[in-house]
Amino acid sequence: MSVPDAPSQTLTILTQNIRYHDAGTSPGEADHWPERAPVLAHLLREAGADVVGTQEVLASQLPVLDEVLGETHERLGTGREGGGRGEHNLLWLRRERFEVLDWDQFWLSEQPDRIGSVGWDAHCPRIAVWARVRDRASGQELVLAVTHLDHAGHVAREKGAGLVAQRLREASGGAPVVLMGDFNAAGGESTPWRVLRDAGLEDAHDTAVAHEGEDIGTFPDYGEPEAGGIRIDWILSRGFAVEEYAARVPMLEGRAASDHATVTARLRPTGG
Repeated sequence: MSVPDAPSQTLTILTQNIRYHDAGTSPGEADHWPERAPVLAHLLREAGADVVGTQEVLASQLPVLDEVLGETHERLGTGREGGGRGEHNLLWLRRERFEVLDWDQFWLSEQPDRIGSVGWDAHCPRIAVWARVRDRASGQELVLAVTHLDHAGHVAREKGAGLVAQRLREASGGAPVVLMGDFNAAGGESTPWRVLRDAGLEDAHDTAVAHEGEDIGTFPDYGEPEAGGIRIDWILSRGFAVEEYAARVPMLEGRAASDHATVTARLRPTGG
């Protein structure tokens, strides 16, 4: 009699800035949401990720994401202006894999619990969402998080990264952590990257045993991805070995889903 294989402890992580729905675009334009939506749906189905972090999601885009992920993943997060208003940074967790023990959303500002608050020199409200979960495959507790740092404010990016690091330290209590998102700063050389590295988080791009495909910048803006270009979308972790990293621009009938690349990583917890 054969013994069934133990469930894999490997986690597949995906982060995607989906680019908000701009109602002012026209059919045929690269940024036209009704024509990008099927591409996004296709790439999310094909990826089959355990954890998905999405940024720039407006309420009008939620039905597409819910249709693809809603049956298999729990959605955590609200609009940055409260309720369904404004952009969402959403954390999607595979239901059969994770038991959600606790979760929260906070604003990257001097008043992190105040809905809609704008921090430091930021252009607009910015948020982070985290969840403490029990991984049914490993039995471990993990903390999973997604954020989107400000595009304009240098101080806001630095202070926001520090606040995220602090909140994740408090939430995790030493448990393994994954943080993903759009950091609007260069991986490997920017202040927010150093702040998070100094907090003990490692960049999957730098620590992966293997890279799948070409090493590209993550903001091609609907153009040709640049080999060795700036990476503003990251997957960071603590307490994991990174087996594989990839950044790519999936296409469907010549169209991209977003102005950002899709970033994925395969992680395995190192703890017992």
